[in-house]
Amino acid sequence: MVKTESKVAAALDTSGPDREMALWADAHRARVAAVGPCVHLRAIIEFSNYCRQDCLYCGLRRSNAKVARYRMDPDEIVEAAVAAWRVHKFGTFVLQSGEDPGYPPEDLARAIGRIKTSTNAAVTLSVGEAPDADYRLWREAGADRFLLKFETSDPDLFAALKPTTTFAARMGRLLALRDMGYQVGSGIILGLPGQDRISVSRDLLLCAEGEYEMVSIGPFVPHPDTPLGRRVRDQGQTQASAAALAPARTPNVRATLNTIAVARLLTPMAHIPATTALGVVGRQDGAWRGQAARHIAAMGVVGGTGRDGCDRDSQDHTNSPLCDSAREHTEYSGDARYLALLAGANVLMLDVTPREYRNYYEIYPGKPGADGDELAGSVNSAIREIRRLGMSVCPGRGDSPKAPWGRAAQKGEHIGGRQPRCREMELSVRS
Repeated sequence: MVKTESKVAAALDTSGPDREMALWADAHRARVAAVGPCVHLRAIIEFSNYCRQDCLYCGLRRSNAKVARYRMDPDEIVEAAVAAWRVHKFGTFVLQSGEDPGYPPEDLARAIGRIKTSTNAAVTLSVGEAPDADYRLWREAGADRFLLKFETSDPDLFAALKPTTTFAARMGRLLALRDMGYQVGSGIILGLPGQDRISVSRDLLLCAEGEYEMVSIGPFVPHPDTPLGRRVRDQGQTQASAAALAPARTPNVRATLNTIAVARLLTPMAHIPATTALGVVGRQDGAWRGQAARHIAAMGVVGGTGRDGCDRDSQDHTNSPLCDSAREHTEYSGDARYLALLAGANVLMLDVTPREYRNYYEIYPGKPGADGDELAGSVNSAIREIRRLGMSVCPGRGDSPKAPWGRAAQKGEHIGGRQPRCREMELSVRS
């Protein structure tokens, strides 16, 4: 593939459902070829909602006085992880917070080490920009991965939406994490005010250039207690127009899936999540559901005893949105995140933050979560839907397949973190 802005922008500019579904199918095949057909099920614990940053779109921004702030102590973090581990042997725990200078880095290091010894799972951190000394401390404690999205590669847009940091600082932190041996993840918010198709193309090309082990594409969901959310409310506009500069990439389900698909074709060996934000947008935007049913049927999902993935001799499919839509080709009534697993995504994250804290971690409204008996139900439901897609839950930690972490290292391949050229012609054809 010729990785140019115009080629990537053309690939994003699908005209009509048939071309979109062809793009999703290409991305799914690329995903299966590069990282396999199974789905990584990860558990996320949101342990602090304090944040020193003041991003215009985030409900945790320091200027939001309506947030009831909390911090989980290290014992609570470990207890939440162990409780979730008893329900399902998650391969990875994601510890996420705002950028909280009041949370002692040594406390987080202690929680990391205890989770590692108690569960044998990997630990991913998503705690924002921090000093090198803290990154090293956490790495030495056993942290395996770090997710730090750059959100947008447009420095001017970045400065407007994130006035308390800079694009250069964010990229410098990503380089520091790489040098310390973390598996590094980054990504973007799709549908930010001021974005256009070219800027999204630059975002995706930066993800490819960074050779990240994880790439996250999340649609913008406005929070009512933020400057962007108030503009949406006051102007009576849709979430696609949160500022005077309306984004060209409307953050609906189909546009998000198209962007995930192109990201997969550009970064075939990355782990790409079906984000919680996509599930939220999917509940607000119903225009995708008919096309979803068509895509599920066209993919010929294989699993169980039926071509659509539904066991005719089992009652397990009775209430399955996936099976109902595959049989009837009408409208898919389920979660948009499962459709993303047929469009290039290969990771699903479940929020296992304890109930007493969960509702206070609201970057955007509407995200689900579960603990205790609720978690068992959520895990079982996720596994059922994954199986109905003809897939399984991946065993193990879910490290990057690239050297030095994954199967490339085991086979003696020295790819140096670089992405292989995968589905090159397909993305060129789409352009």
